[in-house]
Amino acid sequence: MTFSTITAAYDFKYFPRYGKWTKELQMELENDDEYSQSDKIKLVPNNWLSVLTTSKVPILKMVGLKKSKTPKTTTQTGPKKSKKSKTGSMPKSTPSKSEKSNSPKKRNWKKLILYGTPILLILALVAALIVVLLLGKFGGVEVCETKECIMLANHLHNWKDDSVDPCQDFFKYSCGKYFEHNDAEDQMTKKNYILFGLIREFIKKNKPTSSKTEKLMAHLYKKCEDTKDGNLKDQIEKDMIEDIKQEAMNIGWPLADPNWDESRFNLADLLNKIKSNIGGERNEISYGIFKFLIPAAPKVFIDATSEYFNNTEDVKNTLSLVLGSAAFRDQSQLDDRVKEIIDFSHALQDIVKSTPQPENLDEIMFNNFKQLNAVLPVFDYLIKSLLTKGPRSWGKVKNKIYGWNSFLSKISELVYKDKRITANYLVYKYVSNSLRFKPTTDTKCERIVAHFLPLPSLRVFIRNHFDKGALKDVDRLVEDIRSSFIEMLEKSEWIHEKTRSAAIRKAKAMKKTISYPDELEQPGALDKHYSIQLDPSDSFYLTMRKIDLASMKLMMDYVSSDFPMGPHFFLTTNAVYAPLGNSINVFAPMMDDPLFHTSFPNYAKIAGIGFIIGHEIGHGYDINGINFDENGNLKTWFDGADQREYEKKAECLTNQYNNYDDPSFGKTLNGTLTVGEMMADEIGQDVAWRTFKKLDLSQEKRIIGFEDYSIKKLYFQIGATNWCAPRSSLPLAKQLDDVHATNSFRVNGVFANEKAFAEAFNCPVGSPMNPVKKCTMF
Repeated sequence: MTFSTITAAYDFKYFPRYGKWTKELQMELENDDEYSQSDKIKLVPNNWLSVLTTSKVPILKMVGLKKSKTPKTTTQTGPKKSKKSKTGSMPKSTPSKSEKSNSPKKRNWKKLILYGTPILLILALVAALIVVLLLGKFGGVEVCETKECIMLANHLHNWKDDSVDPCQDFFKYSCGKYFEHNDAEDQMTKKNYILFGLIREFIKKNKPTSSKTEKLMAHLYKKCEDTKDGNLKDQIEKDMIEDIKQEAMNIGWPLADPNWDESRFNLADLLNKIKSNIGGERNEISYGIFKFLIPAAPKVFIDATSEYFNNTEDVKNTLSLVLGSAAFRDQSQLDDRVKEIIDFSHALQDIVKSTPQPENLDEIMFNNFKQLNAVLPVFDYLIKSLLTKGPRSWGKVKNKIYGWNSFLSKISELVYKDKRITANYLVYKYVSNSLRFKPTTDTKCERIVAHFLPLPSLRVFIRNHFDKGALKDVDRLVEDIRSSFIEMLEKSEWIHEKTRSAAIRKAKAMKKTISYPDELEQPGALDKHYSIQLDPSDSFYLTMRKIDLASMKLMMDYVSSDFPMGPHFFLTTNAVYAPLGNSINVFAPMMDDPLFHTSFPNYAKIAGIGFIIGHEIGHGYDINGINFDENGNLKTWFDGADQREYEKKAECLTNQYNNYDDPSFGKTLNGTLTVGEMMADEIGQDVAWRTFKKLDLSQEKRIIGFEDYSIKKLYFQIGATNWCAPRSSLPLAKQLDDVHATNSFRVNGVFANEKAFAEAFNCPVGSPMNPVKKCTMF
């Protein structure tokens, strides 16, 4: 390891005072046998002082100073007076080193030089380093020196494009060089990949564990990996198809059983056997003709299914794959059965299209459960079969079930019209969904584990990789943002007192869940909710079916309050607002870099995760959220005049987005589709800025390289990096179908509406980032 190797790792353009320690250099040092473990330099600048006393690495080089050379001793000139020896007049020869060492006085001087010089050198180095560090701490500002702050500084420096005028395009100014330093993913997606990698790493370590859920994760991962084994793949696929066929026979499928007896048709029993969460959203239980929707609140909504069959060839291929051609007398019989399935699917679609969507709770909710069950007498049986604690939980659930009156009445007529066709359709749909587990070589098994075992995966992340010190910070930040939100409502000039009071009441009642419920932290607490009997011989498919059933039971236990976490809790970098529960949930991975770290200055926390929290609270007041009161009930609480003004503000945002010239899409954006998210963004930015203004900036640490930079400007730049991302590779139509605004607009559109942004960057009136007409909410 040479001096040049070490000093070459620094880029003083960005960090003139501290230098930039690179990952490559850190790895080189860690792998170098020349240094002891105690000498290894870590990627934490505030460790440099302690490293100084132990490391062989030249610290002065690390901080950008030059090591001075020790001057050579000059040779004495002029005549020397020589001593005569006792035996003659010849001058005495110079004594050897061994002879010199025999002199006590000279020996002491040598020791002093030998040991004193290094000590003096070390003291000099310490003094020099302290001077360098004090320049940072007391030279006007104090700097955040943690590796997380250094990474944030790296992002802010490397991603921005200084050639762009921030008053013209702040997104490009802040994120213009993001793609040069990153793969083709945004920050959230990259973080999710890291989470998946942590799950894979945990499973592959194969540490002994007594946890049932951890064993389940390992079992599922292994079975998934087996499906990619070239020697096993074909047999696994063949066995899976046979398992599905056997399931269909056991359920009772007229297509597979010529002796099927219509008189024994039992709709409730059939629906119970084909229930599945596979292929749908995490919070859905599909019954083929309808689904149970469990939102982020302990309630059950009976809703229309969202999947239909329209492709004749797909249906034929599925039937042939599972049943084989021998199951049908001839092609004509196969065509007839396929037509019946397609026609039934179309009939379901027609019911949904022809039934007006409910606009208030009275249209959704029956007066009591008995009335609901009378329309289609299956719901008590279906729900009771999912309750792990049986009858004693039923009383806590039956008054939380909401049904779509007119929709369910029409469904009842359809299913009893021809029982054989109904049975064929329902079992076919179950079979079709099951085939989604057909093995593929590109399956990422850690994602399968994280998706289908989200709570065990989340617990593994929290226990092994999560800084619980973040919990207090984020909890306090939620309360600060809530306080600023209430302040915004109190100071709003256009809402009347009735609306203001209701809005504030809702904000104060809003519940919060940060990270993970405490009751599941104890060893074995989560295990008891996963009553899955594992068998080493179970195939990947059968393992998935067992997990599927356990997941559906957990959903219903959440509704009955026998389990603290809903299906909306999973391992992802996100936060959500639930209108039906009037609750905000901040997931653990969100409380981590790049958006957050406990060492970040407060302004960076507010610009990052603070905005996200404000955005989610804002969803309680977007175009959908205003229809729900503080208890999550559908209720109109806006004053009539305020409602009209609110709609004008929504229209302003819609028109602004419609006319926005996006660099990727041009003027092809749909503001009507994205208005709810844009409202949440506007509210989030408003309350985050109000929270920022309450800080005493003189007490805040600076970011390396931004010591003399305006913190107000830095706040907006940090906020912009939330949305740095390359161009999406998804088809254009799919991108334009997103309910979120484009990343460019989430920076430019939101900040252009913020007067404080224009003031911070001194943007001329009429410039793109300081338009004359601004859209605001409250």
